[in-house]
Amino acid sequence: MYSEVKEDYMKRVKHSPHKSSFGINANIVILIVWFGAFFLSLIDSLSFLSFSIPFIIFFVEKDSALVKQHAIQAISLFFFNIILTVVIYFIPLLSPLFWVVAIVELALIVVAAQRGWDYQEYDLPFIKPLTEVVKNVLYR
Repeated sequence: MYSEVKEDYMKRVKHSPHKSSFGINANIVILIVWFGAFFLSLIDSLSFLSFSIPFIIFFVEKDSALVKQHAIQAISLFFFNIILTVVIYFIPLLSPLFWVVAIVELALIVVAAQRGWDYQEYDLPFIKPLTEVVKNVLYR
């Protein structure tokens, strides 16, 4: 179902194009995972629900391991964002970092969505330990 593409600096796993259990291409569901959650986070009254889109897709998806992998990455990124937001909120000197965090998060979302569009697995840099914790909790 997938083939490996090796590069000098990292190992990428590329899946063949396939449908998700939603009946549409898996790469479209991956775009929904990443951008649906991001756009929902921009709506003030609904931003607290932004991580629910990847959660719902993770638990409903049965056919595509690639979609589940991207959903886990998205959940991890949003948890990391919550942790950073709380730290920045309680340490006012760090408040200018809020915009830096937002820009970095958007860049990571764009890169992850692009990799998902190409049916590639993608591990977000810097939060791999958190991703492993989330994966262990969700696969119990």
